[in-house]
Amino acid sequence: MHKQSFNESIAFITIFGFAVFSFIRAFFWTIEQNRVVSDSEFYMKLHEIMPIWIWGILLMIGSISLMVSAFFLPRQPYNKVCSIFLCIGGFICAIMYFLMTSASIFNAINWLTWVQFAVLTVICGALGFVGGANLYERRK
Repeated sequence: MHKQSFNESIAFITIFGFAVFSFIRAFFWTIEQNRVVSDSEFYMKLHEIMPIWIWGILLMIGSISLMVSAFFLPRQPYNKVCSIFLCIGGFICAIMYFLMTSASIFNAINWLTWVQFAVLTVICGALGFVGGANLYERRK
């Protein structure tokens, strides 16, 4: 059995932890739609674009993809599964967080909300890019 290196362990914890963080937010939106929409003007604006439970489902799909990618990190040198899920999950979450950033700029309680969403957008985009770049590199 392969013993994970320190870097693999940190990468797993970071990716999986981030995915769980996003999944919990998405799950809450899915099961507590009425409560979420009445929480703030920001959530009302998101709900006007599309129902908040759909936001939740889409973010859960991206989050689950990131969770799966974390489990395939040790096998990453030998197959493309990790990179595929990293690319899919990263870009889905990046798009969702970007849209949330856009909606929160003028509708959030304070500037911290949209700044956090912007940071999450960049993190997810970077994860998706790394997964996609690895897939591209393997094609050569």
